[in-house]
Amino acid sequence: MAQELIVLIFNSSIEEEMSEALQEAGMRYFTRIPNVHGVGEVSEPRLDSHVWPGTNTMYLICADSPVKDAILKAIANIKEVHREEGVKAFVLPATSCI
Repeated sequence: MAQELIVLIFNSSIEEEMSEALQEAGMRYFTRIPNVHGVGEVSEPRLDSHVWPGTNTMYLICADSPVKDAILKAIANIKEVHREEGVKAFVLPATSCI
């Protein structure tokens, strides 16, 4: 079955809630990248500085369609609750896995 890669970036302050929701949606395997800095469209910059404190966390999740759809729904639900925290997900084709 074809898999897709979800690149998920969100405010580190909501990681516990995000992780629980993703696991309930069927996420079993992922790569976590902590202390990600950036500027988003709807949230304040998170540059881990005195002027722009805070960080983001990035998850890389590879999943097939049924699980991917459940994960994206969980992400959308968290995004709705935390509208100003900065939650963004990108879905990319995973053309091969070695």
